[in-house]
Amino acid sequence: MVVLIACLSLFSAALAQDRRWAANATIGTVHLSDTTSLDAMGAVLEFRALQWLTLGAAPTLVRRTAGAQTTSGFGDLPLTAAASKQLGTAWGPELAAAVTLTVPTGNAACGLGSGVSSVGVDAGAGISPAERVHVSMDASRSLSAVTLSSLDAPQSTWLDLDADVDVTGRLTASASLGGDFGGVDTAAAAREVGAGARYSLSGPLALSVDVTHRLSGAAPTWGLAVTLGTATSGLSALDPSSPLWHQRQVFVGGVNSRGRGKAGTGC
Repeated sequence: MVVLIACLSLFSAALAQDRRWAANATIGTVHLSDTTSLDAMGAVLEFRALQWLTLGAAPTLVRRTAGAQTTSGFGDLPLTAAASKQLGTAWGPELAAAVTLTVPTGNAACGLGSGVSSVGVDAGAGISPAERVHVSMDASRSLSAVTLSSLDAPQSTWLDLDADVDVTGRLTASASLGGDFGGVDTAAAAREVGAGARYSLSGPLALSVDVTHRLSGAAPTWGLAVTLGTATSGLSALDPSSPLWHQRQVFVGGVNSRGRGKAGTGC
């Protein structure tokens, strides 16, 4: 994380005059069971090509621990193009959509990534019913045989409902509810909640801390994500403040549960 923050600081300083570029650094961890957990360090690089179009990339280092087995290394690389449009009417409704191409840069033999290219889509809509309140819904799904995130169920659609409240001019509180729908194993469909806070440090630079908790199914028992940076949307079409989205984003292109690590070592 220290290296990511240092790189982010240099990047921000070098491009301070060009607001088309933005970047985030994130560390995340999720507890899947008493013996299995995932940890990740990731970065998001954004370029606003047009007022309505943002391009992004999200390299990630992932470590999976399952009992005495540990697998670690770079996961696959997601590349995203996201389009958004804010309508100039009451409640400021916003529509957004994104396409994600995941490039197989990870070592699939060790369980790092899927080993194949994949495509996914994301769409959402949001409104601001009050000056300090924003509510949005986001849906994402892989169009390929592999999932968009290490935390997704195969052949499922992820739905996320998020509410943000501007507590002060710098502090925003968020809460989200989400889960998998329509997957292969509907009995184990994940349902979870999340809560978080985002604090603006200086200009566009902000720090976010998010926690999540399982309600039912195959969702992580708990999760934690800490994000520092200037990127507002990350790889999301619409939900930059959603705690559940922050958790899923850091594990996009992460691990393949069918892979094998070496006992007590990295693969």
